[in-house]
Amino acid sequence: MPQGDELEAVLGATAMFFCSYRGESHPQLEELQEDSFKIILGAANAQGIETQEAFDNWYVQQRLNDPEYFLPRLNQRLEEIVGDGWLFDCSQFEVEE
Repeated sequence: MPQGDELEAVLGATAMFFCSYRGESHPQLEELQEDSFKIILGAANAQGIETQEAFDNWYVQQRLNDPEYFLPRLNQRLEEIVGDGWLFDCSQFEVEE
């Protein structure tokens, strides 16, 4: 994916979400959280975000704190890329509320 693409930030937010949602007992949780955050930071840096305040504002503006937004957005972007070429039934991986 091109650096700075919206998908980068959405993937990072999704990774952070799954670390929090399902990873609390994972032996590599801290490393996975750091890697997830690096993805988000890479997306922010590509957008010219340089300060903590700017990052915090960008994070909220991009709705990366809202799984009700970024999970469907990730699905939409992946469907644009993959089309009908899924190797599995992606409905099996929807997050239950």
